[in-house]
Amino acid sequence: MNLDVYTRVGKITVRGLRDKPGVAADIFTELVKRDIEVLAVSFDAPIGGRADFAFVVWESQVEDARGHLYALLYDYPEVDVLADDGVALLKFTGGDRRQMIADALNIVASSGANVEMISSGDDELMVLIREPMVENVVEMFKLIFQNSTVTVNGREV
Repeated sequence: MNLDVYTRVGKITVRGLRDKPGVAADIFTELVKRDIEVLAVSFDAPIGGRADFAFVVWESQVEDARGHLYALLYDYPEVDVLADDGVALLKFTGGDRRQMIADALNIVASSGANVEMISSGDDELMVLIREPMVENVVEMFKLIFQNSTVTVNGREV
């Protein structure tokens, strides 16, 4: 298993979005038009006709993304758009997917880091944590997976 850490990221959370077809598509279409790169996405199950979702972008795009979402959702005063730049994105890759997920979450928990968001793909698991916990996670990962690669912002550590 390998670990790539990105500390120059931010999380955008959209709370209270009306649960209806096409709303998320409209939002992500707008982000694409604005050349905002979405690194990870997480949706919560709707409750009472409202849903929350969060996504991760590069830190340099946080305010731009938030501003465009405010403009897009202006007619929906019940919707909140929150930004958080004190986070880090952990990208775990390699090995058996089921075991990778278990191992990655155990490393995060053993490091004392709380999971802020999870997003997964076919061969990767993305976990968002508070940035001050990165060093603990990297140390724990290197202790357990001694022959694996760890990068922080593109530099091998």
